[in-house]
Amino acid sequence: MSIGIYILLFCSMFAVSTSPLIARYLNHLDPIAIAFWRMMIGSIIMHTFSIFYKGKKTLSKKNSILTISAGILLGLHFALFYSSISLLPNNIVNATVFGTLAPLFALLIEIYFGRKIKINLVLGLIIVLTGSFIMFISDFSFDSNLMQGNLLAVTCSICFAIVFIISDKVRKEESAVNFSKFLFTYATLILFIISIILDINLFSFSNHDFWYLLFLGVVPTIIGHSVFYYLVKYFSPTVVASIPLGEPFIASIIAYFIFPGQIINAYIVFGGTITIFGLFLITQNQKK
Repeated sequence: MSIGIYILLFCSMFAVSTSPLIARYLNHLDPIAIAFWRMMIGSIIMHTFSIFYKGKKTLSKKNSILTISAGILLGLHFALFYSSISLLPNNIVNATVFGTLAPLFALLIEIYFGRKIKINLVLGLIIVLTGSFIMFISDFSFDSNLMQGNLLAVTCSICFAIVFIISDKVRKEESAVNFSKFLFTYATLILFIISIILDINLFSFSNHDFWYLLFLGVVPTIIGHSVFYYLVKYFSPTVVASIPLGEPFIASIIAYFIFPGQIINAYIVFGGTITIFGLFLITQNQKK
């Protein structure tokens, strides 16, 4: 595997790890509004970039239907993810561990459809999930907000897993640029519809908040998710969906340095190290 792929994998993992951290600065905003602006900004950037992109500008009818479905699920994923974080404002690990279980569900879906799964993928995923579980138990409790937040995070992982499965199908025929711009657009539209139904004010943010929203639209969305959809053409959905599993560990480390009172204990260090090793194993010899 080329060093360039490893660089892309690491950059995308680091990029998405910033999302829950920035969300803590925006915890006074509605989760739906955060998700909406993240997708809106990402969509605008991708549409602007596509103007200068020489590839195909539209999707086939079949791929359009698939992308609409994926966009709806991606919008729901972010709505649930940020709702989970709003219930767990001081627990970065819990919010991200359960919000990044997509590879487990993606693996089950791939097995259901009869795809051949390499043994080091399964072994690596078991190791990663073990590391994630160790980090999770570092601050486990039966608090009602914690349990509700975890349930939302698990549901968002299921949505994300299906997005990757659909992405795998669409990316066989479409470019990452073309797919991403429509995917983010449809996610934006479903979030806008949800905001209308729930009577959520999407514009109740300050100038200061805007810069954080812009960061979400650029770093975890463009550098993170767009790279995921590029990589899914070369790796199985389960492999690509596994990359965000490094998010809890990386996010916890970053949070330790920027948020007062954030603690990194032995569980997080040990579990995070196991997780990174598992991710390394997952990415070995997994090209399609």
